[in-house]
Amino acid sequence: MLSASLIASRHLPYRLPRCRFTSTSKWSSFPITGSGTTLTATAPLARPTLTALRTPTTTSSTSFIFKKNFSTTPAETSSPDRIRQVFDDSQFWREFNGSPTSNSHFFNYKSNSVGLFQNPYLKRPSGVQDFSRESLKKAKQLTQAIIEDDSPEGLVNYIRNLDRLSDILCRVIDLCEFIRVVHPNKSFVNAAQACHEEMFQFMNILNTSKELYDKLHRVLHTPEIKNQLSAEEIAVGELLYSDFKKSGIDMDDQTRQAFVELSQNIALLGQSFNNGVTDPVQDFVIIEKDKLKEGDISKYYKDLVSYDRDGNLKVPIYGRVPLELLRSCPNQFVRKELWRALHSSPDYQIEYLQALLKQRGLLARLLGSKSFSEYQLVEKMAKSPENVMSFLKNLLIRVAPGVVAETRSLYKFSPSFDKDAKPPTDVELAELVHPWDRDYLVTLSLMKRRSVNLEDISSYFSVGTVVQGLSNLFKSIYGIHLNPVKCKPGETWSNDVRKFEVVSEDEGIVGIIYLDLFYRERKTHNPAHFTVCCSRKIYPEELNPKDPFKLSLDSIQTNESVNGEIFQLPLISLVCNFVPDYSSRSNKNVKTLLTLDQVETLFHEMGHAMHSMLGRSNLHNVSGTRCSTDFVELPSILMEHFAKDPRVLLSFAKHHETGEPLPLQLLKKHQEDNDAMCNSETFSQIKMAILDQQLHSDVVFDPNFDVVQIWHDLEKQLQFYNDSISNWPGKFGHLFSYGSVYYSYLFDRAIAANIWEHLFKKNPLDRASGEKFKNHVLKWGGSKDPWELIANALDKPELKGGDAKAMEFIGDVKDL
Repeated sequence: MLSASLIASRHLPYRLPRCRFTSTSKWSSFPITGSGTTLTATAPLARPTLTALRTPTTTSSTSFIFKKNFSTTPAETSSPDRIRQVFDDSQFWREFNGSPTSNSHFFNYKSNSVGLFQNPYLKRPSGVQDFSRESLKKAKQLTQAIIEDDSPEGLVNYIRNLDRLSDILCRVIDLCEFIRVVHPNKSFVNAAQACHEEMFQFMNILNTSKELYDKLHRVLHTPEIKNQLSAEEIAVGELLYSDFKKSGIDMDDQTRQAFVELSQNIALLGQSFNNGVTDPVQDFVIIEKDKLKEGDISKYYKDLVSYDRDGNLKVPIYGRVPLELLRSCPNQFVRKELWRALHSSPDYQIEYLQALLKQRGLLARLLGSKSFSEYQLVEKMAKSPENVMSFLKNLLIRVAPGVVAETRSLYKFSPSFDKDAKPPTDVELAELVHPWDRDYLVTLSLMKRRSVNLEDISSYFSVGTVVQGLSNLFKSIYGIHLNPVKCKPGETWSNDVRKFEVVSEDEGIVGIIYLDLFYRERKTHNPAHFTVCCSRKIYPEELNPKDPFKLSLDSIQTNESVNGEIFQLPLISLVCNFVPDYSSRSNKNVKTLLTLDQVETLFHEMGHAMHSMLGRSNLHNVSGTRCSTDFVELPSILMEHFAKDPRVLLSFAKHHETGEPLPLQLLKKHQEDNDAMCNSETFSQIKMAILDQQLHSDVVFDPNFDVVQIWHDLEKQLQFYNDSISNWPGKFGHLFSYGSVYYSYLFDRAIAANIWEHLFKKNPLDRASGEKFKNHVLKWGGSKDPWELIANALDKPELKGGDAKAMEFIGDVKDL
C-alpha cells in the first residue's frame, strides 16, 4: 500500500507525464525521453499507496501549508489588468512584490525568511531535514497509536487516521520531489534527495505491516464498523486494501520474499533505464565527404558543425544543430544518419529495458496475473489489456485516412514527386516518405504556406494576457478567479515566481497557485504541475492544541468551508520555461510571448491545477488529481479544447503593444498550420501505446523476446513512417514510469472530446456547463468510480459499468 517497492512494482509516477504532441512525437526532430523531453511531466500525482500512505505525477504532491486560517474573502481584490501587469510589466512587478532586480538562489537563508511555501521549517536546506525528521517521528507515533487503539471509536476512525498518516508522509515526499526537480539551490536539492530516500524506507516498513493490513481487513469486513463509515472512507479503505493485497501482504514468507526481491530489482533496473534515456549512442555523426552536396548545410549552421582532417562532416548529436539539420538539410542520406543516431540508444539501455520487462512479467505471474499489463489494468478504467488494444485499434482505423492524406500532402514537396506521374498507392506512399523525411517536408510545406507576410501570432499572447484570459475563463465557467498576491521573503525559490490566491465567489480562498513560468538556466524544460499540498478535511481532534501528532511549528494553511468545516487548502505549483522575446523590449521591459502550442500547454497545466483546487473530498488519498491514472489527464486535456476555441481565444487575446484584438482570420491561418499533421501525431502516440502494451504482455516469457525486434515488427506492420533502423525503445522512458498505461493520454483525449461535445461546444463560456463538470467530475477527485463521473457528466447512465460497450462509446469520437 505504501511502499517504495509497491510503487516500484506499480510504477505510478509522482507526476503524470503529459503527452504534448508538439514534443512527444516519435517522429519529431528530437528523441523521446523519460521525464525529460518527451511527454511533458505534468504533475498530478498518481494515487499514492499506503506508504505515503499513498504517496505518489509526473507526476505525477506535497503537503504542508502555512499560516492559520484565511478569511473567506480576500483582503484585496485584483484589478482587471493586474494579472497581466505582474507578468508583462517588470517595473510593476518589482513595485508590487518588492522584489530585487536580480535572482538569488540563496534567498531562503535570509533572517526574515518565512520559509519555502511559508513553511517555517524551510528557511534553509537543513530545515528540509528538520521538517522530514519531525514528520517521520510523528508518523511513527501515529502508526503505533492507530495499531494499538482497538476501541470502537478507534476502529471507526481507522481509515481516516490512515489517511492522515498518508498526508503527513506526503507533505515530505511531495515537497522533496518538487525541490529535487525545480529548486535551483543545490544544497536544497541534496537535502531533499536524502529525505526522500529516508521516507521511502519507512514506507517499505508500512507496506509490509501485517498489523496495519489485518486491522484494515477487520474494519472493512465487520458490518458493525463498516456501516458507520462514509462512502468516501470505504472507497479509500478499499483502495488501501487493494494496494496491500497487490504488494503481497498476505503471501507466505517465501513468496513475500520473492515479491520484495523482484520489486527491488524492478526499482533498480527502472532507475538505471530512466537515467540512460538521454544517453547518446554516439557523440557525433560522421558523414563521408563524398556523400555531401553543395548546399546540404545551411549558412546558418556552418559554424556549428566541423570537418575532420579527411574533409568528412562531423555533426554533434547534442544541442539544436542535429534537429535543425533534420528540418533544413535537403540530403536524405544526411537526415537518415542523423535520425538513426538521435533515435538510438547504447546497448546497455536495451539490456536494462529487457531485464526490467522480464522482471515485471515475473512479478505479475507471482501475483496470479498472466502479464504485467493485466496486473496493472485490473483497477484502471480500461480494466484489461484486451480493452486497451481494442480502443487503440479503433483509434488507428479512425486516424488512418488522415495520416495518408497528410503524408500525400507532404510527398508533393519531395524531390521524387512527379506531378505528371500516376499517384502512388498507399503502400507505395509509405515507402516513399520516411520518418527522417517528415520534418524536412513539413518545413518546406510551412515555408510555402507562409511565403506571404503572415503576422506572428505570438504578439497577441503575452504570458500576462494568457493568464488573465485563464482567470476570466474560470470565472465564467466555475465562478472562481485568480488574485495575485505579494510573496513574502523566502517564500519562493526564484524572484520570477508569481503567487496567486484562487478565489471562489461562494467560498472565498480555495487554494494557492505558484506560477513559475519564465526561463532560467538549468531549469527543467518540461511543463509540470506539482501538487505540493492536497485539499482535505481537518478533523476536530487535529484542531486540539494538545494533539500529539501535530508538528511543533504550524506548517499548514487552512480555510473554513461554507458549512463550517475546516479544510486544508490545496497548494500547487505550475512550472514552465518560456523564453522571453527580446525583440519585444520596450522601455527596458522584456515580455514573454507565447506560441499557440505554448498557450495550449499553459491551459493544459491549469486544467490540472483546477482539478486540485476544486476537488472537495474529505480525505487526502482521493483529493483532486489523486485518481486513476487513465482518468487524471481528463481535466487538463479538456482545457486544450478551450485553448483551441476561437471564441475563448478572441475573448482575451490582444496585441502586447497596441492592445488591438486578435484578428479571427489570422488565428484561423495559424491554427490550420498547427493542425497540419494532427492525424500523424495521433498515429505516433497510438504506435507508442501499442508498443507499451506489447512489451508488457506475456511475450516477455518467450525465450526469443527481443524489444527492438518487436518495435521493428510493429513499425513494419503499421507501415507509415516506418523506423526500422534505430533501437528507439531504449529512449522511451515512459516504459518505466508509465508501464502498460501509456494509452491513458489518448483515452482521456477521447473522453475529453465527448465532454466538450456534450457540454461546451455550443458555448464554451457557459456557467451551467462549467458547474456541471465541476460538480459531476472535478469535485470528486478519486473518491468515486471515474465511469460513474463520466456517465453523470455525459448524461449516459449506461456508461457506469465501464464495460466493453462503454469503452467503445468513448472511442467512437468524431474529433480527438
